[in-house]
Amino acid sequence: MSRNARRKEATKQAVLAELEKLRQGRHARYQTLIGRFVRCPELIRASALFAAAVDASARSYNRTPVDAPPGWLPPIR
Repeated sequence: MSRNARRKEATKQAVLAELEKLRQGRHARYQTLIGRFVRCPELIRASALFAAAVDASARSYNRTPVDAPPGWLPPIR
């Protein structure tokens, strides 16, 4: 087997392994908090309902929003 053929075979196996991880949901991008959130429709709906409730509460009581304590939220870029 030539060097080029071995390299192609190794690349093919790596791509197939990554595709299998994607199929099973074990890919690195899905292991982060955001990755899991994006894949879960229940979490998306729950967060949308929570955001709407907070917004409605702020409007009904005519209050100004409270800033989060320092260090609780990531910096805004």
